Amino acid sequence: MHDIVWKPGAPRAILLATDLDGRCDRALDRAVALAREWQAKLVVLTVVEPAPAPPPQRRDQAQSPHASNAALRAAARLRRDVGPVADEVQLELLIREGQVGSCVDSVAMETGCSLVVTGIAHDALFGRHLLGSTVTWLSRHGHLPLLVVRDRARAPYARMVVASDFSPSSARALDVARCFFPEAATSLFTAFELPYLGLRDGDRARSVGDVHEATLQKARDFLAAQGHAGIPVAAAHGDAAARLAEHAMASDADLVVVASHGRSALFHLLIGSVAREILDASPCDTLLVPEPKARD
Repeated sequence: MHDIVWKPGAPRAILLATDLDGRCDRALDRAVALAREWQAKLVVLTVVEPAPAPPPQRRDQAQSPHASNAALRAAARLRRDVGPVADEVQLELLIREGQVGSCVDSVAMETGCSLVVTGIAHDALFGRHLLGSTVTWLSRHGHLPLLVVRDRARAPYARMVVASDFSPSSARALDVARCFFPEAATSLFTAFELPYLGLRDGDRARSVGDVHEATLQKARDFLAAQGHAGIPVAAAHGDAAARLAEHAMASDADLVVVASHGRSALFHLLIGSVAREILDASPCDTLLVPEPKARD
């Protein structure tokens, strides 16, 4: 038996959304590890497309079963694949038919989950590309933090980078990340642009350096105002997504945290077709944190 007790602030229930693809094993392993660490319930959900409507039946024909064959096969596979690796974890296995994103979000709310975990997959159950459809849908409309798992869960998260544009949304992302993973070494990253830099007179490098220092100070002031003074800060000039990926790799981070909504390009890039590009570029797992309000 585990001697770990539930940690205040950590989720009491986690939802793993899986399409049963082999690459989702990494997401399963991470979800199980988090459930054990937090002593949380693990809800494992697979969503299948609704079965085509059958042709009208004659009265003398037997009625078809309520669950589609695809759902029955998915349920059997869930029991086979998940049960053996989730030892000593409170487990609930669910199958739903419908649109993946809305099913994931509604089931997570119904089961009292505080975190949704999913992986990188390419499967018809999740649409053609998971990162181009379901994750984008959840980042726009989901109510809960979404952990997209890329790497194997060899150990608890040790180093996380929280991206920030100093907005309330990014402040919430920082709060959630530190609440979930208080023992991880945390740093804050922000990117900045200098419009019309090529047209400026004088020393280009000095202009960038001045704004860089001002941005670092703004980051320190932001952290102090949010009650997180002392966290290391970093800033970079240029494309936000590319600089974020470079910084995460250079700092050997195993988790990147980003608000799914904010006021700057760093976050607007996440909404729409570029979402998949940013998540694809991330060298590690990524936690997307939504605003604490209902989605449209």
